[in-house]
Amino acid sequence: MRRLLAALALPLGLTACAGAPKVAGEDGSGPAFALERTFAGRGTGRGVFRNTLTGSTRPFKVVFNGRRTAQGLELAEDIAYADGETERHVWRFRRVGPGRYEGRRDDVVGVATGVESGNTLRLSYDVKLKTGGSTAQVHFEDTLVLRGPGAVENKARVSKLGVPIGTVDIAIRMAAPRR
Repeated sequence: MRRLLAALALPLGLTACAGAPKVAGEDGSGPAFALERTFAGRGTGRGVFRNTLTGSTRPFKVVFNGRRTAQGLELAEDIAYADGETERHVWRFRRVGPGRYEGRRDDVVGVATGVESGNTLRLSYDVKLKTGGSTAQVHFEDTLVLRGPGAVENKARVSKLGVPIGTVDIAIRMAAPRR
């Protein structure tokens, strides 16, 4: 279980029993969140995973590279943890209706679902984490709030079998797209 908890800290990457986390200012009064526009281009983020069971933390930095596609958005995330471990994840988001998305990534079980509302995007998905020689399935509930041009706040709750095990907080800065 310790390896599982140490491995957690996946951004976007996103509790089943408590619902999506509340983020101050997600009242829709800010700029409209549009996944393809918000994450097009390059960006960076700084974040931390907090283990709610042990109180430990795991800081990380992430570089985003988003590219619009005919269906929606492809978003690569290159993650560097403070302990030296690195990961790469590539999301493929497809718009399935007004303000609604499906997302896929190699370690996501099934399909992630996303819903935009005002300046907020909520993502819900399960991830298979590699922990040592085994894997464990955990659930993510991400709330991403667009604070202004290129500024996104991501808060996520992480749970296993409905039990909260951690939170992820990321401050993201996307560069202005080139015209």
